[in-house]
Amino acid sequence: MPGENVSAIVKTEKENSMITSLKNPWIKQVVALKDKRDRDRLGLFVVEGEKEFLHALSHGIVMETIFYCGEILPANTRLNSLPALQHAAAAVGGAAITDWVEVSPPVFAKMAYRDQDGGIIAVARIPENSLASMALSDVPLLLVLEGIEKPGNLGALLRTADATGVDAVLLGDPAIDLYNPNVVRASLGALFTVPTIVDSCESILRWLEEHHIQIVTAAPAASLSYTDIDYTKPTAIVFGSEKAGLSPLWQQKPFPSVSIPMRGRMDSLNLSISGAILLYEAVRQRENR
Repeated sequence: MPGENVSAIVKTEKENSMITSLKNPWIKQVVALKDKRDRDRLGLFVVEGEKEFLHALSHGIVMETIFYCGEILPANTRLNSLPALQHAAAAVGGAAITDWVEVSPPVFAKMAYRDQDGGIIAVARIPENSLASMALSDVPLLLVLEGIEKPGNLGALLRTADATGVDAVLLGDPAIDLYNPNVVRASLGALFTVPTIVDSCESILRWLEEHHIQIVTAAPAASLSYTDIDYTKPTAIVFGSEKAGLSPLWQQKPFPSVSIPMRGRMDSLNLSISGAILLYEAVRQRENR
């Protein structure tokens, strides 16, 4: 339904009635949000699961509508009823949500992207984040990911970024959509707890240089060990894509390039593992300075 959003459609439904039809236009609209083109067109995306739902609300993500399945909610340890769901939402900033819609199990199954989602699906607005609006600490630590391709790796790196207190994750020309349901799921809500900016690699590089942030690139063939860098100054750690690695944009600059020593026959680690190793080295140095 071009030009309409979920909130507009819900107002045509009878208040507090359960949706049981798989052909309901509102349900079709939510299902369409699995496609990037529809997410971009409507400026909306889907959040599934109680943990992800609460993280999104508590970090300022604006919810348009909450769908719930009353037959599935009781299986949750915390959000096991509509009153419990509404109370928890209000406690983390969701008191303004007015559209709570119950759906039948078959309808919920059609809407859901994954199997175990706790009976909760929220339609949320895609936030407007940019390099210009990003707030930094006095000594920022940034993670830059160029051309990342796999939702699982991005989700895992977002969780690591949250765990290590990274100021922001900068995605340069990503091959996947940040609000892909697989990314939201893999991040377990870290997508909402860590500022994440999508821009071109050229813009990110220019911004880092303008703000005098040390740039450290990671490459399997680099001769410098990742432990030989001083991460206690403002630093951005840059990783290339899983398939192609770093582009010439980063390689042609005289940035220090580091690698992780490999003692066996493999020449590299998974991107999410490599990211975790370098970020925790930065944390170790900063805590011990």
